[in-house]
Amino acid sequence: MGLESMVAATRVDLEARRERRPLAELLEGLEPSDRNFEAALQHEHPAFILEIKPASPSRGRIRAASELDAVIRAYRGFATAVSVLTDHRFFGGSFELLSRVRASLSQPVLCKGFILDAYQVVEARRAGADAVLLMLSLLDDAQYRAAADLAGRLRMAVLAEVHSASEMARATALGATLIGINNRDLRTLDVDLAVTERLAPLAPAAAIVISESGIGSPADVRRLAPIVDGFLVGSAPMASANPEVTTRELIFGPTKVCGLTSPDDAAAAWQFGATHGGLVFAVDSPRAVTVASARPIRAAAGLQWTGVFVNEPERRVAAIANDLGLQAVQLHGDEDASYAVHLRARLSPDTEIWKAVPVGSVPPPATVQAFDRRLLDRADPNRRGGTGRTFDWGLLAGLADPDRCILSGGLTPRNVTAAAATGISFLDVSSGVERAPGRKDHSTLARFFAARRAASISRRIS
Repeated sequence: MGLESMVAATRVDLEARRERRPLAELLEGLEPSDRNFEAALQHEHPAFILEIKPASPSRGRIRAASELDAVIRAYRGFATAVSVLTDHRFFGGSFELLSRVRASLSQPVLCKGFILDAYQVVEARRAGADAVLLMLSLLDDAQYRAAADLAGRLRMAVLAEVHSASEMARATALGATLIGINNRDLRTLDVDLAVTERLAPLAPAAAIVISESGIGSPADVRRLAPIVDGFLVGSAPMASANPEVTTRELIFGPTKVCGLTSPDDAAAAWQFGATHGGLVFAVDSPRAVTVASARPIRAAAGLQWTGVFVNEPERRVAAIANDLGLQAVQLHGDEDASYAVHLRARLSPDTEIWKAVPVGSVPPPATVQAFDRRLLDRADPNRRGGTGRTFDWGLLAGLADPDRCILSGGLTPRNVTAAAATGISFLDVSSGVERAPGRKDHSTLARFFAARRAASISRRIS
């Protein structure tokens, strides 16, 4: 169904609701918003408006309403604000869903839908919305002002959505302070991130600019972060089998906290934004765990788990990985491609094999096909990993396969910004967030992930 048909259907539904309940009645006893959407966006850089979207015209059903608890849980700790689609016909949403989401979270909530009239602003506020999205493609200037003025009286923010240079000019003339650039052409449903790249430089210097639609990976965030203030993200977490990990990957980038030896440390790593946890099974490591001690650590957090091994028999590595349900095994010894082939035959089909590659004074070699990823760490003739020191990251310039690499060695809150600038999105931290070997410092973990989040963006330069 095309945009015109969806808007026409929305208008019919709107008039039916207005006839049943006039505006004056809808306004009776209505309290203004007490969650400041605009202030929330100003506070976090980059800002992430994470969306609840059960369905869409382009994808059909994305996630059943009965399966939204995992998404709400994923958003609770990391969303700057939450957007809820309230259109039922085409997006599977409702005002009841918006109310449910707002009651479950402390963040401001944005009502998103085909808002054609100020009446819908009041409906949104009665459901609990703290902000509304107004599409300039659907509203003339008078309609926009009427809706925005009423939103202001209810202390609701307005996110003015644009898709063209002419709409950006209108948003500027209308005094919009929050501008969303929709990368999706609603008439064709095509998505192009270049829309943000074309329009963001045209926005008023003082406006908060949000890129909407098509933000599905850390690479998309890195691409647009220098020219916007935040992102509106919906389909990627909603469609994910593991929305909690997907949300963390988008906001922080994939990050492994290695050498976890206690349930408390695993829970803290998860709380602050880690996607992966590392369990070291090398017996001579100060961070070594056993299968028995690993079980409660693994159970304490929803991390993707990796086992670290050094020159262990394939049978033992596979037995531990399969027993604990590890998502990856990380090899730090002399294991070669033949070893990897034989090991893979013993592993669950979903378990990846990563190979640690020591980096000295020359660029690292390309990833061997037998391994899913390579972990790049500082070379040390006396130690197999865990040096706690960086190597020359300048050697990574022109790396052919950064998406198959993990950067490790000496990462700390102080150098995580430089690490992110190497182009490798997957980072592995251990000693840089410890107070003693195998004992993580939770305040340092918090600072590491705060820096990790901030590293993905450079504020817009006016």
